[in-house]
Amino acid sequence: MKPEFDYSIDLKNKNILIIMPKFYAYQSKMKEDLVARGANVHFYDEEPEKTKFLILKNMESIFHRKNIFEKFNRKLTSKILAEMPAGGYDYFLVIRGNVLNERTIHDIKLRALKSTGKSIYYSWDSFANMRHKGQLGKLFDWRGTFDSVDAANSDMGYELLPLFYSDEFDAERLEPQTDYKYDYVSVSAFFPFRYRYFKAFKKANPDKKLCLKIFLSPSVYRGKKLKDPKLVKNLDMDIISFEPFTPETIRDMCKNSKAVLDLAHEKQQGLTMRTMETLGIRRKLVTNNIYLRDYEFYNEDNDLILTDLAAKADAAEASGDYSAFILPDSSWLDKPYAVNEPLRKQYSIHAWIDNLFK
Repeated sequence: MKPEFDYSIDLKNKNILIIMPKFYAYQSKMKEDLVARGANVHFYDEEPEKTKFLILKNMESIFHRKNIFEKFNRKLTSKILAEMPAGGYDYFLVIRGNVLNERTIHDIKLRALKSTGKSIYYSWDSFANMRHKGQLGKLFDWRGTFDSVDAANSDMGYELLPLFYSDEFDAERLEPQTDYKYDYVSVSAFFPFRYRYFKAFKKANPDKKLCLKIFLSPSVYRGKKLKDPKLVKNLDMDIISFEPFTPETIRDMCKNSKAVLDLAHEKQQGLTMRTMETLGIRRKLVTNNIYLRDYEFYNEDNDLILTDLAAKADAAEASGDYSAFILPDSSWLDKPYAVNEPLRKQYSIHAWIDNLFK
């Protein structure tokens, strides 16, 4: 029987306004939870034209144009006010808010949010990667971040709220796995550092069943071919895919593996969504994110942290010795997964939404 989540926050008949970027299928997962609680949810995309917005950000950086998103903010505010439900919103949630300005936040709070309503800000990017560097969050009643370092070092009153796993990655909702197709699986988007390390792992582990896949968008490939042809010359098509992977495909690949290899961007401090999904599905994790140790679910029986991969890759490519990239064998892989169910459930999408709206 499909397990039910015991919601601790009552959102029945609450009007909720959410401004956030489209991020894979996570927006729809959030909506499913909120609708199941009886909420009336209105989503607005923070960056509806991604290519155009990327160009505008580059123009802002080059020409130092401070108000380059002013027109978008005015149109977004007008649209929200024209479409808001009678009586206004009970909750106003912004996730990231990278192109929003202070006037938009003030106008929506003043004209669309009920006097008894609550404004919430959540950063699922590090402050250093955002235009407003986290300052936008100070305009809200509550502010949280997925980044443990930003939460600890910021003086802006941010609380740490890690990301989540969705129901598709909930081990309780899946049939128990008895046979595994792979020892290690990794599915992610193309970055040169990631492709470089995947090749190294492939050379170092011929005795293991690896499924290392990187999605390279054809448009990105064409751009790289023009700007940096050496980077995309003689690509290993056992690793590269020009077709994106569906969430279901990724879930099934992880389910059929003993462990997940997750290589985050080397400057990333917060935990990736793949880390949370690995926790949800009860799979072992190998990652280069040193901040995993900051979290209470970190367990050496389940988790392995890799360090100094760039230096190790330099040495391996110079010497031909890739032994630094050898992954753990069956002595670690086949050791029973250390289960802590109450702790694991605290990282479901349902618990995440409870914490967001508490």
